[in-house]
Amino acid sequence: MIYYWYTIIKILVLRNWQNKVKYDQTIRRTFRVGPFDCDGLRVMTAAKYPIYMDFLRWELIARSKLFKAIVKRGLAPTLGSQKIIYRRPLKIWSKFDVVLESVGMDDKWVYHIHYFEQEDEVKAVGITRALIWKRDIPTALTDIMKEVGATEKKVPPSWVLSLFKEDKEIIQIANQKNYS
Repeated sequence: MIYYWYTIIKILVLRNWQNKVKYDQTIRRTFRVGPFDCDGLRVMTAAKYPIYMDFLRWELIARSKLFKAIVKRGLAPTLGSQKIIYRRPLKIWSKFDVVLESVGMDDKWVYHIHYFEQEDEVKAVGITRALIWKRDIPTALTDIMKEVGATEKKVPPSWVLSLFKEDKEIIQIANQKNYS
């Protein structure tokens, strides 16, 4: 957890010296698989992929006009759901890139695809949807996006939307179960 917060603080501090990006710009960052990222087989454990995805979403917010719009209103960007497809392992000490592509939004959610690339091959793909909260209430995304220059809504691909279609029903079913 120390490395996580160290990296988030670094992203926030370095935002002042990095080029600004658009709210929907594709960004790429190179990382190296460290020993604490790995399981006993010396490959990156599945638990680390979402952390690297989080780093890129934080960087996109920090380097774009989203940061000012979110902080000014006292809002909190929150991950709503994610799906990850693992194809090939990332081995200890190897470098890899994470590419964040903004693929669209609706009235509530912003959708991203994260590609884990190494040697011109996609090793894993993560798809997320995120929203912005204030005091446990989803905030009107439309106002924030207008402020940062979004003139029209980019509809996410249908395959992305279908990944999250049943999320609400799954949570409702889970809430109905009695585990005691």
